[in-house]
Amino acid sequence: GNQGWAAIIDGVGGTGVVTVGAVLGMAAHLEGKGCGMIDMAGLAQKGGSVFTHVRIAPTPEDIHAIRVSAGKADLVLGCDLVVSGAKKVLGAVREGHTIFLANTAEIMPGEFTRSADFSLPVERLKKAIRAAAGDDKAHFFDATRTATALFGNSLGANMFMLGFAFQHGGLPLSAEAVEKAIELNGEAVAMNIAAFRWGRRAAHQPDFVRGLVA
Repeated sequence: GNQGWAAIIDGVGGTGVVTVGAVLGMAAHLEGKGCGMIDMAGLAQKGGSVFTHVRIAPTPEDIHAIRVSAGKADLVLGCDLVVSGAKKVLGAVREGHTIFLANTAEIMPGEFTRSADFSLPVERLKKAIRAAAGDDKAHFFDATRTATALFGNSLGANMFMLGFAFQHGGLPLSAEAVEKAIELNGEAVAMNIAAFRWGRRAAHQPDFVRGLVA
């Protein structure tokens, strides 16, 4: 039967990644669709890795297993590049099918911050993601830097990534439903709606948006 749409949202605990799942769930509900999600991280402490599996289907009755199994992700929304390179994320990707979007911002996961000489292997991580998803399915953007330049803080980065995903054809929802869900969520509404729209713009005019923060 229809297993529905499957996504993994990943990031670092304490950076608002869970809000992305909440907004998707609300948007699905507004459209009368079924939605289920599970947090695979266990206890997401601040600075720890967070993996949320999300399933959206035409009706609530269509939601059975929520966990995204190997090769079954339709979308990976990577709010953190290091976490996105984890085996449990890359394993869910199917080359040529999974749309894989990653925030390239260099935020240090907690376990690395103590080592001052640690540098993030950004290019190596991007290469691993491209190898898993395929060149035309992997898209990268420094959402944190862009959100900081546009809004004065980095908290808009997750909704920016959601807009980026939407414009790349990654969501089974209307933009109206997503924006309404952001509104109902009630957190930093104006900024988050603006961030969602800027993320959409970044998908179709990446150079223009990058130019603003250069």
